[in-house]
Amino acid sequence: MPRRERPLGPGDEVVVRFAADLRLLREEAGGPTYRELSSRAGYSAAALSDAAGGRKLPGLAVTTAYVTACGGDVVAWEERWRAVAAGLAAAFGERDDTELPYLGLAAFQTADAARFFGRERLVAELTGKLGRRRLVGVFGASGSGKSSVLRAGLAAASERPVVLRTPGAHPLEEDLDVEGRLLIVDQFEEVYTLCRDQTERDKFVDALLASARDDHGTRVVLGVRADFYGHLCRHAGLVEALTDAQVMVGPMSADELRTAIVEPAVRAGCRVEAALVTTLVADATGQPAMLPLVSHALLETWRRRQGITLTSAAYEATGGILNAIAQTAEAVYTDLEPDRRAVVRQIFLRLTALGEGTEDTKRRLNRRELDDDSATTDVLERLADARLLVLDRDGVEIAHEALIRSWPRLRDWLAEDREGHRLHRQLAEATDLWESLDRDKGSLYRGTRLGLAAEWSAREPDALSTREQQFLKAGLDAEAEETAVGRKRTRRLRRLVVLLHVLLILAVVAVVYAVDAGNTATDQRNVALARKAVVDAKTLRESNPALSTQLSLAAYRLAPIQETHDGLLASMAAPFATRMTFDPGDVTVVLSGQLMITSDSYRATQVWSIADSRHPVLLATLPGSEEVRGPLAVSKDGRVLASVTREHAVRLWDLTEPRHPVRKVDVTGHREVLLSVDFSPDGRVLVTGSADHTVRLTDVGDPGAPKPLGVLPAEQLERAVFSPDGKLLAVTNTNWTAELWDVTTPAAPRKRSVLSGHQDLQLTPAWSPDGKRLITTSWDRTAKLWDVADPAAPRQLSTLTTPAVVWAAGFSPSGRLVVTAGDDQSVRLWDVTGPAKELPPLSGHTNAIWWTAFSPDGKTIVSTSADRTVRLQDVGELALASSAGWNAGLFTEQGRILVTAGDDVRLWAMDDLRAPRQLAKLPGPATVTALALSPDRKSLALAAHDGAGVAGTFVLQRWDISDPAAPKLTASTGVKPTYSLAFSPDGKTFASGLDDGPIQLWDVHDPSRFAEPRILPVGDGTVWSLAFTPDGRTLVGGQGLDSSAVTVWDVADPRKPGLVSTLRPDGGALFKMALSPDGRTVAAGSSDRNVYLWDITDRAHAARLAKLGGNPEGVGHLAFGPTGKELAASAFRTVRVWDLTDPRHPVESAQLTGFAATVNSLAYRDDGHTLAIGSSGVQLWQTDTDRVGEEICRLATPRITREEWERYFPGLDYAPPCA
Repeated sequence: MPRRERPLGPGDEVVVRFAADLRLLREEAGGPTYRELSSRAGYSAAALSDAAGGRKLPGLAVTTAYVTACGGDVVAWEERWRAVAAGLAAAFGERDDTELPYLGLAAFQTADAARFFGRERLVAELTGKLGRRRLVGVFGASGSGKSSVLRAGLAAASERPVVLRTPGAHPLEEDLDVEGRLLIVDQFEEVYTLCRDQTERDKFVDALLASARDDHGTRVVLGVRADFYGHLCRHAGLVEALTDAQVMVGPMSADELRTAIVEPAVRAGCRVEAALVTTLVADATGQPAMLPLVSHALLETWRRRQGITLTSAAYEATGGILNAIAQTAEAVYTDLEPDRRAVVRQIFLRLTALGEGTEDTKRRLNRRELDDDSATTDVLERLADARLLVLDRDGVEIAHEALIRSWPRLRDWLAEDREGHRLHRQLAEATDLWESLDRDKGSLYRGTRLGLAAEWSAREPDALSTREQQFLKAGLDAEAEETAVGRKRTRRLRRLVVLLHVLLILAVVAVVYAVDAGNTATDQRNVALARKAVVDAKTLRESNPALSTQLSLAAYRLAPIQETHDGLLASMAAPFATRMTFDPGDVTVVLSGQLMITSDSYRATQVWSIADSRHPVLLATLPGSEEVRGPLAVSKDGRVLASVTREHAVRLWDLTEPRHPVRKVDVTGHREVLLSVDFSPDGRVLVTGSADHTVRLTDVGDPGAPKPLGVLPAEQLERAVFSPDGKLLAVTNTNWTAELWDVTTPAAPRKRSVLSGHQDLQLTPAWSPDGKRLITTSWDRTAKLWDVADPAAPRQLSTLTTPAVVWAAGFSPSGRLVVTAGDDQSVRLWDVTGPAKELPPLSGHTNAIWWTAFSPDGKTIVSTSADRTVRLQDVGELALASSAGWNAGLFTEQGRILVTAGDDVRLWAMDDLRAPRQLAKLPGPATVTALALSPDRKSLALAAHDGAGVAGTFVLQRWDISDPAAPKLTASTGVKPTYSLAFSPDGKTFASGLDDGPIQLWDVHDPSRFAEPRILPVGDGTVWSLAFTPDGRTLVGGQGLDSSAVTVWDVADPRKPGLVSTLRPDGGALFKMALSPDGRTVAAGSSDRNVYLWDITDRAHAARLAKLGGNPEGVGHLAFGPTGKELAASAFRTVRVWDLTDPRHPVESAQLTGFAATVNSLAYRDDGHTLAIGSSGVQLWQTDTDRVGEEICRLATPRITREEWERYFPGLDYAPPCA
């Protein structure tokens, strides 16, 4: 008998009323017991009872589960829960914060040692390392807790006197007289991000090395962000000193996290709810950059605590780890007056150092760079009170770089006008110099710099401080004064000339004005509407791809300007998704071959053809199925469908003719809601799992006469799925485990093993296609991958951690990929060919995702969501090749095979660009740095690094890829660090470019070995690029750093190579170089943000053709199209495409943007209009607008309606682009 409800008592009136209404909802649902609610909701009866008890506000997840189980309006209840939580937060937020147990985003300082927990093991390791080495490097990702370890851990525990330093823009200004002390240099990466003087950098590093070698036992510790590891490798002294003297700050273990979460609260006299500890540990385990977000979320949770308890409800009210910092920043921002918000924007832009191929970082700001007015002072104080900024006597900085990554508004600000931000930074530095020289006129801007600064300030009138405005005005005044005399001399003549021009112009205008006026007005209107449509299309790209692509095409045809051109190309760069709306009602889906069956409680059950997944076709609605709801299953041969009725029966349908389904019979036996239905591979046995905690087996060999086979002899079972061979069942249990059952003899099942490890209820598991692996999902926000090749001894392979409950998971047909989905509204993909590696997620849904799976052909991912949609997403596996980026890539002849290289090398069949097929993955070193293909396209050469830090080694390999599905290693040798490769046209000579300058020429007549190479001395600096001319007589090399030159070599006789000419940019360091297919034109990208073009037809007298400027960053990668008339150049996350029909006057034809990470490589396909771009994954861009338009009209369904047209193109006649 259920226990009596707790009567309403004293306490928070809002929480008590909330609980009372939950109980009323239960009564209106017929008064089910809490055990019955538990079976429907997936939460324990105790948790549901507590939710309605009124002692505290229940968590959002429990509330929505309770409401769903009672048939209530989930959306309305969620809105009410958030309102109550916000009210409680405001009330609890008024408490005194003088004794904070958590620091939020701020790093721990030495004085905070008493509340610093969880890093005891790491501090001990670091202390031990310092006992053996004089200089130690501490490396870790941003947010991993390096500064806290160094300050509250190492410094606080040190028996030596401690000196703490950060380099800043001028590190030599720091006092390094530290004899016999412990010198800790935190944020050492500032030597590279803030210090602009290479000489000062080198002297500072030399001073640190000298301190570590003095006679007084001085110890030096460097705290360095991990992504700056490579910068340290360029200094020979640091490489030597840091060999075997490195400590890595990785993510905390689960136990360490638990200590760091609980102990500060205990010290402050509080407690942390056990469920909250579990949630936080699950959210943050294995995530090195999550620690400041955890601390911030805990601080906000503590401010919302109930009594002395930090509760899950309070945590959820903060938005959770991922949203707490953004929520706090956004709350502070929106609470400010409009004029104060403008100040916030400028402060954060000034406090961020823009990355050059690395992430944006925080930047310490001298207080004098900001205006000393009441608005600025007020904003700084509010941001500091919220722990978003750190203020001291004369400096300001962001509390932690996690804020830069996590606050969407700040990311948008930084992406809006990066070139403008850089120009502003230069202006600020010039203003400082001007003031340091007592405002000397000689240090003012003039000419082009002054014009650019004035133009930018006109666009951003609120961006300049008073000092900067004075500097700019002084420059403009000086320029005006200098030109005044000349203007006076010519004023009379100019007046006469102007008068004559005016008369002429008036005569012409009088003739054409009447004609042009109407055209001009129409053109201006069309341009305005087209620009607006481009923005609208970008907003709709994920939620409504069909409408988004049609808007892009219509905008381009209305006004073919640069913005609409680029928007059109971008519209088809990402995989296309078809969206099906089921309104109202959630949808259940099952796939079978080219069929998709959907079921919802309003439209009933429908059969669709997805032979063309972009245009699903409704074949049939099952007759009399309005009462059907719940899970679905289809036999492997596609002939029998199983659906679920309200009476907890399974209804069988004959789908032999999909357009005419025939109802067969109902299979009964369960007493509660069915949770899973599945057929054995031969279709003869049906397994069902129910909330009555039983799993039943039924013989359906004759679908018209089912026969019960029995019930699994165990209690508390829920969901069951057959293995691909039909011999095993994977079954979930209410005790948070899964079980493997042998059902070779269905009437006599045997339990083989138990899979334990989840920390909450499990959901439906999924098998790999070969039946050797199983994936389980859970409310604990994880999916676990298991090796079940031996069902008696399963072994856990990986834990896939996500931000929310994982409702579903499945394998791709190849078994290489796993897809998961849950409450975070994203479909997440994982490469499981080795240790599980997360790939870029797929977005588009706007609510929790209940189910997801690959289509049987592997070309589509289907997902269903609480947003009442089904999405069919194209997923050519190429886009998922590597989450770590793409370092190099190339197409073989005619573009049939694409080779990609990053953390590994993969070969892809490109017969269908929509769905590239992986043919092979080469085993070997960790990071590939260069690729080259032999002229006959049968051999692939690669250079790679084994990833073992400073002491790692490089290897040069040659592979036979004549059969791309079965590559064979033919030669391998150890080499010095190598970053470029090239074959000669006859395939007999091979060139490699080294990190320290030389170019090597190898004789490769024998493909089974590498002979001793010849050396071409080219000075210091990495050789980033190499290319032979088509006649094989010339080798061109691109070299960066100190040399920064393109060298042209005569290699007609490889035994006697000779330098012919050297080409240099106007400034900056060269990055990559490319040679046109005809061997006449060299393109080179530079850190000065320009692309340089040279004609090398006459090798000894190469001529500069053009300089292509306006790039947002230094130009990193280049690729010529197959005709040589098109050039693609990347700069950070942008790719610009140039028309080189006239190489002396190139014309920009496209600008491709929207990449999630820095562009690492470019490669044209032989068709000339397909460009493969490597970033966080690989994207194929079409650069031909006509082809893009044809593709849009082939795919986009439904067509844009009249109502939609009027909304996005008001006042224009209805003219759908795909009529």
